[in-house]
Amino acid sequence: MNAVLPVIEPHAFRAQDFVGGDPALDFVNTVTGRNGTPRDWLDGYPKLLEWAGRAKLLPPKPIAALARRAERDPGAAERALAKAKRLREALFEVASGIAKRRTPSPEALELVREHWLAGAESHEIAATGGRVAPVLDAHADGLDLVSSMVAWRFVGQVLPQDPKRLKLCDGTDCAWVFLDTSKAGRRRWCDMADCGNAAKSRRHYAKSRG
Repeated sequence: MNAVLPVIEPHAFRAQDFVGGDPALDFVNTVTGRNGTPRDWLDGYPKLLEWAGRAKLLPPKPIAALARRAERDPGAAERALAKAKRLREALFEVASGIAKRRTPSPEALELVREHWLAGAESHEIAATGGRVAPVLDAHADGLDLVSSMVAWRFVGQVLPQDPKRLKLCDGTDCAWVFLDTSKAGRRRWCDMADCGNAAKSRRHYAKSRG
């Protein structure tokens, strides 16, 4: 599993940062510019919780509980953040491997599995509204819960998708991962309004220079 050493960059999350098609992929995309100048937007455990709230990965109540726990034990929160970032690199290796038809390393797969199992343990099976489904355990409040939920979604929601629909953005200084839900399946950019328009501008400039 290759280590990525991005620059820590303070960042205010916006709607444009959630274009991966699933929160698990949006989590991977909290490192931007992997094919240029990598920047890491998670500058602390509070930012990880902010991201989880904006991504709707967790409801407000468990996020508030995690914030209180992190305040009581900042050292444990830092360790949890480091684990989340290791998971993020494993998820990128798996997702980019699928996109490029490459086999991810056993180490990456094992790390994803470890967090996925923890995510499963954070759920209970409940009968509500005539349905039986897994629901988040109301008492799940470990500092690794965000990582566990990301891995839970990645395995349950991303991996079952058609592998041809999992892609890497062609944009310069981007390399975000995303699910291509377009009808033709030919989407090249994470966001047409950002990387797509930038690519068009570069082509137009090159033609004008020619």
